Amino acid sequence: MTNSQIAQSYLADLNIKEGSLEIVFLNELQSKHIAQYSFNNIAVLLGQELPLDAESLFNKIVERRRGGYCFEHNKLVFTVLSELNFDVRLLLSKVIYNQCVEVARTHRVTLLTLAGEDYIVDAGFGHLGARFPVKIELGLIQDQGDAQYRIIKSDKGDYCYQVFKDGDFFTLYTFDLHHYTESDCLLGHFYSHKHPNAAFVNNLVICRKLFNDIKSLRNNEFHHVKNGITQTTKITSIEQLHQLLIDVYQLDLDIAISEFLFHKFVTAKTA
Repeated sequence: MTNSQIAQSYLADLNIKEGSLEIVFLNELQSKHIAQYSFNNIAVLLGQELPLDAESLFNKIVERRRGGYCFEHNKLVFTVLSELNFDVRLLLSKVIYNQCVEVARTHRVTLLTLAGEDYIVDAGFGHLGARFPVKIELGLIQDQGDAQYRIIKSDKGDYCYQVFKDGDFFTLYTFDLHHYTESDCLLGHFYSHKHPNAAFVNNLVICRKLFNDIKSLRNNEFHHVKNGITQTTKITSIEQLHQLLIDVYQLDLDIAISEFLFHKFVTAKTA
């Protein structure tokens, strides 16, 4: 399958008409992507291989509806945007969650330049990620309808990608504008799905993000955030977890997978 075929099939699956190179098109693409394709690390927890070639990603995320995490989602989006002649290059960032810590670059995003202005396109961050691309204009508060984002610079000169949370802006990750290659991604990707201390190896994380309607699962809790109000439900049975995976996240998974995930990541976190 060629990258051109992947791009056209991807747009058709999301019911997006290929348009001119403009921000409205990008907003539609990112928002529909995060609503339809779940952010999840189930393949990581099952010890499956996670190839990053475009055809494998299209097969996993679009055709098989299995979702994925940042290195998968954002590589697929990058491939599509590149094929549509957008000016894009990949960046690697450090997820710090508002802490002053030194961590590895384990999050992939896309830098997109349009009409002389730069944007961060990120369809792979989950619950707190933006619905639309975020413009790199320092200090500009960007209201996306159900959340606000901005990008500032730290004292060290790094860009800080922030969301307004609990009354203040909260840094999700930092990044720079250095040139990175697909080979650079392999280190962060390998750590994220293989290292015994990696968060995605030790926690069950799933999310679909619709407008004003976020459905987020972490280990033994399901969080439904609608119109700013969070309803939290404890997961107490294999059947309950399986129903969430099928109905809410539209994942075509065998009950045996739900049983494995429940015993290893739900009951273990409850104990």
